[in-house]
Amino acid sequence: MALAGCVSTEKRYKKGQELESKGRLEEAAQRYIAVLAKEPGREDARQRLTEVGTQLVDDYLRQARADEADGLYENAVGAINRIDSLRGRTSQVGVTLEVPDDYEKFRRDMMNAAVASLFRQGEELEKAGNWSGAFQCYERLLSYPLEPAERTRVDEARARLLLRWAEQDMATGSFRAAFGHAQGAIEVFGPESRTGVEGLAIQKAALNAGTRTVAVLPFWVEPGAGETAPRQMESKLYDTLLYEHMDAPPPFVGPIDRGAIHREMTRLRVRSGQIPGRTAAMLGMALNADFVVVGWLESYLQEDGVPEETARKAPLRRDRSKSAAYTEKKYAVKLTGEMVYQLLDPVSGRVIDERTVTASASGQFRRAYYEGDYTTLDLSRDERALFDREGWLRAEEELQAGLVDKLAERTAATIFERVLRYVK
Repeated sequence: MALAGCVSTEKRYKKGQELESKGRLEEAAQRYIAVLAKEPGREDARQRLTEVGTQLVDDYLRQARADEADGLYENAVGAINRIDSLRGRTSQVGVTLEVPDDYEKFRRDMMNAAVASLFRQGEELEKAGNWSGAFQCYERLLSYPLEPAERTRVDEARARLLLRWAEQDMATGSFRAAFGHAQGAIEVFGPESRTGVEGLAIQKAALNAGTRTVAVLPFWVEPGAGETAPRQMESKLYDTLLYEHMDAPPPFVGPIDRGAIHREMTRLRVRSGQIPGRTAAMLGMALNADFVVVGWLESYLQEDGVPEETARKAPLRRDRSKSAAYTEKKYAVKLTGEMVYQLLDPVSGRVIDERTVTASASGQFRRAYYEGDYTTLDLSRDERALFDREGWLRAEEELQAGLVDKLAERTAATIFERVLRYVK
């Protein structure tokens, strides 16, 4: 193992020499650092790291001073950060890289100049209405070691800009963008601050103006699916969708209450079952909905795996000296459901989108079969459960409920996504 370690460090050392000869000094320095981390006594690696590191410090410092002369203070700080990073890494393996006596002062001056430059750029861009560019300047300031007063100034600038940006979004009808920019302003000083109160007011106005209401009408089953689908599956899917997956919609989507939909259907004498597009549009207009969703269960498939049969024996309850044989079966079941929904514009009655949603659910089943009355067998509790037909039914219903839940979850997600496309 020791020999393997020596070979490994030797390879790193030679790789460092190769990189050094190619002028890739930063990479060479990192190889020498790795060698010294494994073998602190390697003086050849220490000497190479000292020489390469010194040259890198000189190069970075020369670059920083050139950037200073050109007024590129952020670039100068970048070069200084590379010096600090390199010195920190070499010091961990016992190599100290020297810097000029005025280095700390130069470092502070460049940091201060970069901060002042970023403030100036941000304010100029903000005055010009370039919100994105100004925000980027203010965000970059957060990476600097700011004094408390400077940090407050940055936060005030960010909050002010985000509010102005949100106000412009509102003026152009970009309500989702306004909501997001207002949220950013709220997060700077909190919802109870003056900025937070203004941000919350903008968000409320954005929601009032931009929210799109959606009326999801009861689903039905296509004839082909109705032959195989469990009874009332479309109703369970509808209930699960509305009560469990559309009960907490994202901002700007407003599902209409099912009770209101039911009352309007009763008033207009719309029956359950397939709802024609014209009828759906009429209901949408009556509900003052921006969109109407009609949907149906397109297909339902149950696939049973090949059962694994095991012969079992159990003593008789009345005469334990005698036993009887029964069969245990294990098999997998996969359910696949497919539903289709349409998004309608109630004003024009036009279908503006149609989506197919598919989901699957799988489960393992264990059941036992006996030609006679299984209660005559002396069985354990677990064994008796294998004969419980009510238990079989519950397991099937749980698997079906799992499929319904997946279909409803995916349907809700696609409805939200499609509706949000119509909100700027």
